[in-house]
Amino acid sequence: MDLTETVALITWVNQHDPRVQVNKGARDIWAHSLAPFTYDECRQAVLEHYRANDSETANPGTIRKRAQAIRGSREAGQRAIDGPAHPVAHPLSWRRRNPELWDELFEQGRIEANEERRRATAARGGAQELDTSGWMAA
Repeated sequence: MDLTETVALITWVNQHDPRVQVNKGARDIWAHSLAPFTYDECRQAVLEHYRANDSETANPGTIRKRAQAIRGSREAGQRAIDGPAHPVAHPLSWRRRNPELWDELFEQGRIEANEERRRATAARGGAQELDTSGWMAA
């Protein structure tokens, strides 16, 4: 924000809360604190400050922290819309690059899963017969 925008912001805040003074010292402090932010970010920060706690006077430090949070939130939202800068490779690309290792690990996993199912079946009491006596013919 430049000095003109800072004066406009302080005047706007003063209309809501007369405890915020409009003078050269306040202008310089607010301008220095809020220089990296836009007028809209600072104005939204002031609105959020007074919505959260109307009894506390807005000061440059508090507004700066809220403006940083607002900017971070806006940037995160934009990153979510834009997507990642470096797209993630398709998961099959590793399989394509290492087909032998993929097959070996797949077979190892299949053997381990079959063994785990065999142990679970044995723990239940072995083979179970299917009772079809209650079934009716179609």
